[in-house]
Amino acid sequence: MPQARLHALQRLLAGFIADPVPGVLVVACTDLEVFYLTHTLDALDQESPADRYWIVADPFTGPRAYVDILEASVLAELGPAFQTNPADPPLARFEQLLAQLLATLPAGDHHLVCALVPAQIDDAEGFAGFTAALLHPPADPRLRIVLRDDHRDPHPFETAAASPSEQVVAYHFSLPPELVLASTAAAAGDPRLPPAARAQAILQLASRDIGHGDLRSALARCDAVAALPVPPELQAFALALRADALRHGGDTEAALAAGSAALQAAVAAGARPVVHHAAMALGDLTEALGARKDALACFTLAERATPMNPALQDRARARLDALRELP
Repeated sequence: MPQARLHALQRLLAGFIADPVPGVLVVACTDLEVFYLTHTLDALDQESPADRYWIVADPFTGPRAYVDILEASVLAELGPAFQTNPADPPLARFEQLLAQLLATLPAGDHHLVCALVPAQIDDAEGFAGFTAALLHPPADPRLRIVLRDDHRDPHPFETAAASPSEQVVAYHFSLPPELVLASTAAAAGDPRLPPAARAQAILQLASRDIGHGDLRSALARCDAVAALPVPPELQAFALALRADALRHGGDTEAALAAGSAALQAAVAAGARPVVHHAAMALGDLTEALGARKDALACFTLAERATPMNPALQDRARARLDALRELP
């Protein structure tokens, strides 16, 4: 059941982006479920080099603060020449940023996928007001707008659902955690599934084990994936989780070796999300060990691994700034 719902979400997003006419898609989901929306968009980004994805998952605390985050992500990608006037209204600044990104698209059949998918919406009225002007068919045929709404207070979702335009779509996505866990456990133990599918399920359980402190089980699951014939990116992720478990267990030397191997494997595989994960974890570890230069190199790599994901970039950049401020 979870895979069917995820496949439906993937098909919806892929079809929406590939549609020859521009549009707006509002997805209502919980704060836990927004992870699947962001993950699916990241995967489509990897598969669609011809299109530019602008995915912003930072929490929405208010219109002005949110546009500051949006602008920071654009400046990181395109440079300071694209700065807006902070005194302008938030929506006007956002429209300027959108126009600048559209202007940088190459000629030909290329789309800009603007995904405003906040992990939390702390100001529902402010978010509804900010997005109200976006809930109509975009004028630029290259633009696709994806908005996340909170299904507990779904103002933009309801507006999109009531829209007479076929280019404005509302979609409710639901994937309760208990359903995911039961399905993941079943997939992990099903020998009929392809090794890669089993490995992904096993690693999800390993990650959960680490969060619950069951480090022995997490290490056993990582070893199980290491023994499977799976793609390099999954092997790299298994190594990264093994390093996480070892560090939580206090085995610093083994964690350092596993983390270094995970980062090398992720870079070789071109697996950017795993590069970010491994580089951040290894940066934490080397900083704790007093190896400042190594930590700076790791956080720099983590920042560069996700050029159009401002939330992940900000995490790495914050660690870099803190290290550079040290005497």
